[in-house]
Amino acid sequence: MRFFDVQLPRGYRGRWHSHIYDGVFVNIEASATRAQDLGADPVDRVPRIIGETYFIDYGKKPKVHRVDNTGETTYRVSDTEILRNCGGFAAIKDGESQTLILENDRVRVTRIMIGPGEKLALHPACGMPVAVTGGTLKFTPAGAEEVVSLNPAGFKWRDSAAAIEFTNVGDEVFHGVDIVVK
Repeated sequence: MRFFDVQLPRGYRGRWHSHIYDGVFVNIEASATRAQDLGADPVDRVPRIIGETYFIDYGKKPKVHRVDNTGETTYRVSDTEILRNCGGFAAIKDGESQTLILENDRVRVTRIMIGPGEKLALHPACGMPVAVTGGTLKFTPAGAEEVVSLNPAGFKWRDSAAAIEFTNVGDEVFHGVDIVVK
């Protein structure tokens, strides 16, 4: 996987760039934008919803485009490129704080909303939670323990054959998206 935290400040004029790998996108900050595919007219887009998550199959249909920020605030989106499959996907039951957003042959993505002190098990084998809001999480893989503070668009990679439990040790509800590569 390759992770991009894309931040387009107000007034930013996009540069032409290409996408050739499938990607999972998570909107972190909303703003009006103008997108233009190579050879097409520009299209004005209303601000996307914060936390909106979507998959684009660029592996089958690569794209060259540019995006301008035409709004009054920063436009921020995370782009997780799927470079190869991980193998060994073993589904577990989603926790009460998880909601399935999308699933296909490449990824399984759930929304996470977990309150202070609540615990949740993340699916094996490889993947990562991406923070929509900031938070402090305690990860407990295979008897170890690690406390991680995530800012919006922050992430924590995992590569484990077993489910990894984490606890929200912060004071606020943690809103994130868990991306599991199959």
